[in-house]
This record gives sequence, C-alpha cells and structure tokens, in this order.
Amino acid sequence: MFLNIQRPFKSNLSEILLLKNFAQDFRRDIWPGQRLPKVFHYPQSLAQEAGSRTCLPAKCIIVDHNQLFITSANFTEAAHERNLEAGTLLVDPVAARTMHSQFEMLVERDALQ
Repeated sequence: MFLNIQRPFKSNLSEILLLKNFAQDFRRDIWPGQRLPKVFHYPQSLAQEAGSRTCLPAKCIIVDHNQLFITSANFTEAAHERNLEAGTLLVDPVAARTMHSQFEMLVERDALQ
C-alpha cells in the first residue's frame, strides 16, 4: 500500500514522529483488520521546507495482477459522495503488472519508503 502522508501545515515535528503518529492513527482509525498491510510513503511529502515538499497524488488499485483501477478521486467520503471524479477500470494483466512493477521499482530505489 502506497500512501501520501502529509506534513500538517506549519508543523515542525520530526519525520519520525509524524510517521509514528500516522501509524497509530492508521491502526486505530483506518485499517479495521488485524493483518496490517505493508505501507510505503513518499518521503518528500514530509520535508520540513515547504519549497521542497511534494506529494504522491497517484490513486490506483491493482487487484490480483489482473485489474488496474486508476482514478482522480481521493479515497475519502468527500471524493466518493460529493465531488465529481473520474476513473477507469482496466482488466488488463499487462497494464496491472506494469503499474505494479513501477511502484516496486520506486521502493527498490528508495524513492518510496
């Protein structure tokens, strides 16, 4: 699971503390199951300097290396209930495996941690 973890506005907490807080919130409020997924984040989203801070806006779900869902929607109530969003579902094993490989390569290169 590759997630965008953002630094709160004007926060100067350390990256380690922000990740610890996110992990606690994730376990308590977001992930209902006992079996936790591997979670990766884009470290630049937690940069202290606003000018060098970026985010991971990609929104996709890969299912069984066979289906690929790509959407503009964030996975929030607002995106699914109020906003006008668009997405596409590809039942295409080549596309699903290619996207999976893209994210795995980013992990191997430490772009996602």
